[in-house]
Amino acid sequence: MNVLIIGRGRVGNALRRSLKSSEAHQVAAAGRRWKSSSVQAADTIVLAVSDDAIESVARAIAPDLSPRATVLHCAGARGTDVLRDCEARGAAVGIMHPLVSFPSTRTNPSLQGTTFTVDGSRRAVATSRRIAKACGARIVVAQTGDPAYHAAAALAANGAAALAFVSVGVLQRLGFDKRAAERAIGGLLGSVGENIQSLGIPGALTGPIARGEAQSVASHRKALRRVSRDALSAYDAMVPIIVKCARAAGLSEAKASKILRASER
Repeated sequence: MNVLIIGRGRVGNALRRSLKSSEAHQVAAAGRRWKSSSVQAADTIVLAVSDDAIESVARAIAPDLSPRATVLHCAGARGTDVLRDCEARGAAVGIMHPLVSFPSTRTNPSLQGTTFTVDGSRRAVATSRRIAKACGARIVVAQTGDPAYHAAAALAANGAAALAFVSVGVLQRLGFDKRAAERAIGGLLGSVGENIQSLGIPGALTGPIARGEAQSVASHRKALRRVSRDALSAYDAMVPIIVKCARAAGLSEAKASKILRASER
């Protein structure tokens, strides 16, 4: 399959490198300018551009599309309607959103073992499956255009990074070198991710709340009040959510109530 990736940003670069390393498909990449001949020759065009540019790029490539082509975009917050000009030319259209954090164009995360959420026509889903397989990823066929989907992804990825920011700050105040603290918290989050994949939720939950230790929660709050008010605020905001997760894992209502009372003192 001849794949043309339009977009040289974080997502485009990661997809290009992953697909090229697999050697399963012929891969070409283009930035703001592309050749009409590249579009004409492509079996699949992946639009890895900013959300607000998808529709205009789709309109620009539409005249050169083969009716046998598939056009995919990578935005989790947009539907297939932004590809209507490509669909009007007979192309199959769909969404292929990698549930992956892409923080930099200099270093690309491995796509091995990740999930691509896909939607669209049957041919678009089949094409997405082939690309995901070449990247070592799995697919889930589900609606992605709903803002709630994108919010769930942002909550997990951006929320984890923000909590890491707070936790690293606490460790620095306790004498950790910043880079050492980042590696330590990053490794911890990595193990959490592995546990979620292997054990699921709430099975991956660990710690004092899962064990019903209200006194530990009170001790945590006292220490954070001394070290970092920001960390205390984040801790207090998370406790009720962790308690709900712990309840799903079997924590008794009596122990949950003690923990919640301890978090309000």
